[in-house]
Amino acid sequence: MTSLAQAFSAPFRHLPPGGVPLSPGDMLAACGTAWDTWRQGDLAGQEVLGQLGAAVGRMTGCRHVFAFGSGRAGMSVALRAMRALSPNRNVVLLPAFTSYSVAAAVVHAGLRIRLYDLEAETLAPNLGDVTAQLDDAVLCVVVCHLYGYPVRTAELRTLCRAAGAMLLDDAAQAMGARSGDGQAGTTGDVGLFSLARGKNITSVNGGLIVTDDAALAANIASLAPWAAISGSVAPAHADIASDVRLLAQCVALWLFLNPRLYWLPASLPFLAIGASRFVPDFDIGELRPLQATLASRGVSRLASINAGRGQVAGELGQRVRHVGGLRTVRVQPGANPVYLRFPVLPEGGGWPGDAVPEVPRLGMVRSYPESLQDLAPLAPYLLPGPDCPTARWLAATLLTLPTHTRVTESDMDAMMDALASGAGRNRPGAMEAASQKGGA
Repeated sequence: MTSLAQAFSAPFRHLPPGGVPLSPGDMLAACGTAWDTWRQGDLAGQEVLGQLGAAVGRMTGCRHVFAFGSGRAGMSVALRAMRALSPNRNVVLLPAFTSYSVAAAVVHAGLRIRLYDLEAETLAPNLGDVTAQLDDAVLCVVVCHLYGYPVRTAELRTLCRAAGAMLLDDAAQAMGARSGDGQAGTTGDVGLFSLARGKNITSVNGGLIVTDDAALAANIASLAPWAAISGSVAPAHADIASDVRLLAQCVALWLFLNPRLYWLPASLPFLAIGASRFVPDFDIGELRPLQATLASRGVSRLASINAGRGQVAGELGQRVRHVGGLRTVRVQPGANPVYLRFPVLPEGGGWPGDAVPEVPRLGMVRSYPESLQDLAPLAPYLLPGPDCPTARWLAATLLTLPTHTRVTESDMDAMMDALASGAGRNRPGAMEAASQKGGA
């Protein structure tokens, strides 16, 4: 029986594509924070939020930290704070292949979008596209470290400064990663980290904005004074209904990220788990104190979480090299990725029959099925710009593999069988693969 057949012989085993499981200790600590907030009032929540702000400040070296109920909410507020400093600028440059939530945040902030293409080997910005579009209408350029692969930003930062634009360093998928230019999320005028499900650490939902720019920080604080969690922290009010709902979601995450149970939510189409959606109409919500507790605990063990993902990614990379017909994202010199996911692409430009070998049961899924230039709901907000063929190719072909700690050796073998079949090749047997590895 092949590894792929063995994987499907376990009828209820279903790997989640991403996610970091919350521990019972995390949930108990969150319950304790919720209880203290309900019982003692605003000051208890204020203290917990302040502790998160201090932890993120130490991690990033940034003086100003803001917490929101989602990453896109934080990005929208940060963009509006930038606009207050440069009211005559209303255009944001985005990578044409990235999360639809990034585009949604720009639209929510009332701004227009131009797109730039990416480099196929590294997923770094195409600097020629950026340079050609940097004019006096551009408010900022957003750089994204996709799947935890940090990209160099020094040259991009220089281009922005020369054009009077700002740089938003989007490390939503790369908390803890470093490029040769510094820690992802800290190399721009503003940095973003996500605390959503499936990110490096989670508080169920949430986002963090960091900056060292005093004027930007003042503008963010004026737009969302309750979001400031460094220095003088605004009191957090009790909200029993929201806290009970969040605690229920914590329990659901703890249960259903288990591969033996994930099949249940994955089988319910109305949940749309893992679907990429462009939704520019959203609320600017707060991060609850219990979520701050979850985030603080996550920050404290971020290094070990990322190290575990790195180990799985390293083993996947070794196996992929023996399949043939595949390519992976090249790590830039001096970079330290955190491998939120492990992206794989066909070597020849396309999969046989244009069929991406997705196997949801193994967590092998695509991420953004359309590039932003082809996303119909976004069209009214897009300004003319260069064609982005690499982004279109990535949307059509890029497949991601899970790197979380629930991935087993058998799972990885089954993934390689699926990739070999999708690439139209026969995978070497275990003995032959070991021989090739030894001779590499």
